Amino acid sequence: MSNDMNGTIPKIDFAGIDPAAASPGDGDSRWATVRAAVMDALMEHGGFEAVMDDLVAPELRAAMLATGGAAESLFSLPPTTKARYTNEKPYLGYVSSSIPGMPYETFSVMDPLSPDVVPTLAGLMWPDTGGDSSFCETMHAYTERVAVLEAMVRRMVLESVGVNAEHIEEQAKTTSLRLRISRYPAPGGAGAEGRVGLPAHRDTSFLSVLTQNDVDGLEVECGRGDDGWARPALSPCSFLILAGDMLKVLTNGRVYSPLHRVVIAGDKTRYSCILFSNPKDDAVVRAVDGAVDAQHPAVYKAFGYAEYIAFCFTREQYRNPNKVEAFAAVAGVEG
Repeated sequence: MSNDMNGTIPKIDFAGIDPAAASPGDGDSRWATVRAAVMDALMEHGGFEAVMDDLVAPELRAAMLATGGAAESLFSLPPTTKARYTNEKPYLGYVSSSIPGMPYETFSVMDPLSPDVVPTLAGLMWPDTGGDSSFCETMHAYTERVAVLEAMVRRMVLESVGVNAEHIEEQAKTTSLRLRISRYPAPGGAGAEGRVGLPAHRDTSFLSVLTQNDVDGLEVECGRGDDGWARPALSPCSFLILAGDMLKVLTNGRVYSPLHRVVIAGDKTRYSCILFSNPKDDAVVRAVDGAVDAQHPAVYKAFGYAEYIAFCFTREQYRNPNKVEAFAAVAGVEG
């Protein structure tokens, strides 16, 4: 599976960027420098490793992902308990892989920063105690910190294609967050051959921000697919940022949406958390005005996000690696 692992993705240091401040714009040279590096990485590779030492305290990261943390406590519950967390939409709620040889389970939580969402999950998982308060506090604090980085990167991308501050705020109002917590059991033994934990796919989101315990596994194609694959080894203070199909549409094809997969080896279980930013279900997705001009005609037709998601999960399109092109590409125009 991992026979073409000669690629690398950029690493960008966010030191000197105040995560609590609004965008300082072009007047701040550090912001402008990091913004340029972010846009270059997303155009060339569709992703990068963001290093931000002070964003998530080590204690909070451990409470979320380390042994005995929130992720492990959630997945250690009985299957019948985990199955209580349901949602009628595809891949929301609790999902366990039914593919032989590919054990994988995940909780996907919509609007995790809404006051009642995580307590509702905790109440279903620990009904005898009315929910787990420490679990709720950890989930909320962790998501809140990672959401700061996601919003910052999304703002940098929009600024890079000429969107002003007012329209960036308008775009944020049509954006929702989704938190996915996943468990990938180890195949067993340090010498065990790696196995697929999640097949290669592209995200349907604007952005995803991934963190993990100390077990690597995510592999990302590089150089728009021409430079092989990379297996980033994230440090305790770094985050993997990936662009999804909706950011590709928003930037009129400038940003790339990379294929990525999970391959698990060794004898230790992998836990990961991914914060996705997505259009709201009733949002209409189209390229922003600054990304379309005479030299760059619109690559994609405007479309409703809910309709796009329904299209992605049809039997004919489920394994198509280029769903957004099949759904919304303008004939005769290349991205």
